[in-house]
Amino acid sequence: MMNSTRPPRWTAAQMDAYEQAHALLNAVIAAYSGRIGAAPSPEIAQALRKERAPLLTERDTLTADDTARITEIIREMPARLAELREGGPGE
Repeated sequence: MMNSTRPPRWTAAQMDAYEQAHALLNAVIAAYSGRIGAAPSPEIAQALRKERAPLLTERDTLTADDTARITEIIREMPARLAELREGGPGE
């Protein structure tokens, strides 16, 4: 195994925060998917898909460098997740 003299790209704290934010995004996306599957009409399902779409993109493009956004996700997504889990389909 070779030792690299190059410093790590991200610190352990940055990676921990990134992983927490990524997991929160996954949970919110899953909650949207559940609501979409239970939507009482195609129109409501489509509206939920539109709300979910930017989260899919964000999850796929988020990096540990996005410190400000990661902080926002960790601060804001738990409430959004709770709202999605508490509300009924189409609410």
